[in-house]
Amino acid sequence: MEIILKKKKMAVTGLSDKSERVKEGIQKNGFDGIRMETRNLTVKYGRVTGVKEISLPVYNEKVTALIGPSGCGKTTFLRALNRMHDLTRNATVTGEVLLDGNNIYHPKVNPVTIRRKIGMVFQKPTPFPTMSIFNNVVAGLKLVGIRNKELLNEVCEKALKQAALFDEVKDRLNSPGGSLSGGQQQRLSIARALAIEPEVLLMDEPTSSLDPQSSSRIEDLIHELKKNYAIVIVTHNLQQAGRVSDNTGFFYLGELIEFGETEKMYTNPVNKRTEEYLTGKFG
Repeated sequence: MEIILKKKKMAVTGLSDKSERVKEGIQKNGFDGIRMETRNLTVKYGRVTGVKEISLPVYNEKVTALIGPSGCGKTTFLRALNRMHDLTRNATVTGEVLLDGNNIYHPKVNPVTIRRKIGMVFQKPTPFPTMSIFNNVVAGLKLVGIRNKELLNEVCEKALKQAALFDEVKDRLNSPGGSLSGGQQQRLSIARALAIEPEVLLMDEPTSSLDPQSSSRIEDLIHELKKNYAIVIVTHNLQQAGRVSDNTGFFYLGELIEFGETEKMYTNPVNKRTEEYLTGKFG
């Protein structure tokens, strides 16, 4: 049964043409299917530039990894993809972020609507600790006024199954979310993001606080989820980026140095700085 938040067309700028810009040091991908695209995206905090003029495609049913040293702008860029900087004091965003060809920063676009279409999973698990597992998953639906019990039960089960958590918690859905292990809490956070049926899933270092076994389960989950979503993941773990991603963007000092298919970039980077970073000469 198809649920709730039907994918309404955003009647905004009409910018549906796919940019052919491929800047120096960016490898062109050999397939179509762009779900999102940034064009000259710049984010500033007051006078400080977080990222500068980033043009980057995000492909449907693909995982895009963002790599680079700490403080190079990866998370700043990620948060711009679902207008999280609207909540950041002194932050300004210029350029465009297109979702299905429409600019999400157009004045007529509601940022709350955007955050339903573009889900976010943060570095640390973010369950509501005293809220039940069930209510954690369906919190977003209740927030928009959905109270149909049958529908909420169906959505909860589906999201928990997508997050590979249902079998572990199906007999204790009324237990607090905070009673789960760290890895389970992160999968619960993923289930909550999936429950509102996003088109794109953003993940900001989703395994950095987890043990190796839990990290491996999240990586396996990412492989499964990309069959239905466009996924963007920030990671400091180069091996993880190599395992889970189809495309990789290398950020350095707020700029996108290189973008391309992960395997090609890892074996034959175009830019010398990319090669130096991948071989451990800095970072």
